[in-house]
Amino acid sequence: MIRKSMKKAVLGIVCAAFLMMSAGCSAVSSITGGGYTSDEPCAWCGETPTKEFKTSGGDPCYICEEHTHECGVCGKNFDKELNHYTNLMGIETFVCDDCYQDVQDMNQN
Repeated sequence: MIRKSMKKAVLGIVCAAFLMMSAGCSAVSSITGGGYTSDEPCAWCGETPTKEFKTSGGDPCYICEEHTHECGVCGKNFDKELNHYTNLMGIETFVCDDCYQDVQDMNQN
């Protein structure tokens, strides 16, 4: 009887360890900012870590998390990564839904 209970205890400990490790991996992923792991400086502020985005010309453009969550037009901060477009300087610009629509309307005229 002792051996069966010992096996169950060991199995329980192993299962708990795997669960803790998998929870730890998702926590590390959220701490690192969901892809903001590049050492390249942000095109807007020069800070790191950054995430690579492709411009409309296909060139890499590195932006920090702060500048992907702050509207480049109205300046409001959001909890999510915003819409983006390549501005006339060739830098990805992130904007909220309302401002993105305004930019799109201006570009069509």
